[in-house]
Amino acid sequence: MLAAPLLWDEPLIQNKVFGHDSYAGQVYAVTCGYFLWDTLHSIRHMKEFGIGFVFHGFCSFSVFMFSFRPFLQYYGSVFLMFELSTPFLNIHWFMDKLGMTGSVYQLINGVVLLAVFFSVRIVFGLYMSYQAYQDVMLVYDQVPLHLLVVYSAANVVLNTLNLFWFYKMIESLTRRFRPGKRSLKKGEEAKSK
Repeated sequence: MLAAPLLWDEPLIQNKVFGHDSYAGQVYAVTCGYFLWDTLHSIRHMKEFGIGFVFHGFCSFSVFMFSFRPFLQYYGSVFLMFELSTPFLNIHWFMDKLGMTGSVYQLINGVVLLAVFFSVRIVFGLYMSYQAYQDVMLVYDQVPLHLLVVYSAANVVLNTLNLFWFYKMIESLTRRFRPGKRSLKKGEEAKSK
């Protein structure tokens, strides 16, 4: 939520590609620290979480590091809004650990998670990716090639991951809350005893 005020920051709005704000720098310093930790944590637990989380952490860390040039500081705040879905994902995970898997509370949280994820990461995210692309193309000749490559690659990877994860969340919720699954699960428990 620290990034939200940057959405209305005049210097960044006036120059969305090369604008600079010292508060943005502070927010992105914290963001870089988080994504560095996230990348290292994801590498350490790659067998459990998969390679997608490593790519997510590394791509996010890379683009926020380059924001200090300054480059796309306005859009950094926009893309941090993607994380609005993360608390619901964490709640879902905690419910699994607390034995609340399949409960009505987890179903409600799952529906909210899907709605927020779809809204901020898919609809808003793809739209804002297109807006950023349009703004960069207006000053294409002023942008170093390595920034175009890094940001383009990260954008493709992160949007692809969001689409893939959304599909996996729907699949997981459908499987978890399919009618008859609970009775089947209880029957399986009885067999194992």
